[in-house]
Amino acid sequence: MRTGTAVQTYRNLIDGEWTESASGETFASVNPADTEDIVGRFQASTAEDVERAMEAAERAFPLWRATAPTRRAEILYRAADLLEAGLDQYAEELTREEGKTLAASRMEVRRSAQTLRYYASEGLNIAGETLPSDDGSTFIYTKTEPLGVITVITPWNFPISIPARKIAPALALGNTVVFKPASDTPLIGYRLAEALHRAGLPPGVLNFVTGSASRLGTPLVTHPAVRGVTFTGSTAAGEQIHRAVRLSTRVQLELGGKNPLIVLEDADLDLAVALAIKG
Repeated sequence: MRTGTAVQTYRNLIDGEWTESASGETFASVNPADTEDIVGRFQASTAEDVERAMEAAERAFPLWRATAPTRRAEILYRAADLLEAGLDQYAEELTREEGKTLAASRMEVRRSAQTLRYYASEGLNIAGETLPSDDGSTFIYTKTEPLGVITVITPWNFPISIPARKIAPALALGNTVVFKPASDTPLIGYRLAEALHRAGLPPGVLNFVTGSASRLGTPLVTHPAVRGVTFTGSTAAGEQIHRAVRLSTRVQLELGGKNPLIVLEDADLDLAVALAIKG
């Protein structure tokens, strides 16, 4: 840990309240460049915490879906302003927690604010359409409707921009969200949830839980309240999610990596093959 710096403990956000996990346990987020530097401690959540988050999201859905799109947009715009106001702090925290350059971290936080604004605007432009009918007395039209509770599970490599582009459209169109960030990079995910909470989201519209994917993954995608799942991560985890969810649950999966792997003569060939298969 940094000399003279106290380690802060961060809580889950459930039903509009920052709360400790039912387990009473925490885990450390560690600076990858200095493993003695603890960035923060986060809740080691349980299935009970997921249950509470899902119930809160389900309760909040009717009111949020009935909220005017302009009001939903105002909250997203305000959250974007909060991210930009804290740009220097958040970029430094992101670099310390994940390891990318400060310039890249600043760009990611700024892009995430832009994402919130983009979907705030898009949410004002969603419309149905009218269709011709062979029966002159029949009026045919389509109407867009929110799904309900959306589970958002995100990776460590773009730990605020990927959550922003999943959460913002869900909220803009009247859905409620349960969000679990990667356990390697929970702090910047916390900052995004914090900004949206401070911007005025009603209780339960966005719920934030941290913890092990092995412990939380199944309840996050199989709870009866879930109407949609969006996940970015490994192919193996994506396959498990696809098999676990109900047939009626919408699923969006972004799996695996597409970066080339260059193997030089001094490389461990077995390790390179294993990484290529995993990626």
